[in-house]
Amino acid sequence: MKKKSRLPEGDDGKVIARMDVDGMPWYIDRLHDADKGPSGPAYQMNKQEGRAYMWGALAAALSVVAVFAVFFAIVILILLYLFNR
Repeated sequence: MKKKSRLPEGDDGKVIARMDVDGMPWYIDRLHDADKGPSGPAYQMNKQEGRAYMWGALAAALSVVAVFAVFFAIVILILLYLFNR
């Protein structure tokens, strides 16, 4: 007699996406020890890299703020033009 498979028909048992989430009761860290790679200290930025990172983030934020400011200024100018005829 053939042993019944626990997998549904057409399922080969490969994992497409792991659904383990840190902190959940079913999470087992030992399953993914091979995927973590070498254990060692995390990369530490020096002062120059930290400043470059900070200025890059600040420039990105200010460019978004500038785009919104220009958009609102145009909207206000259009509304002033329409209501002050």
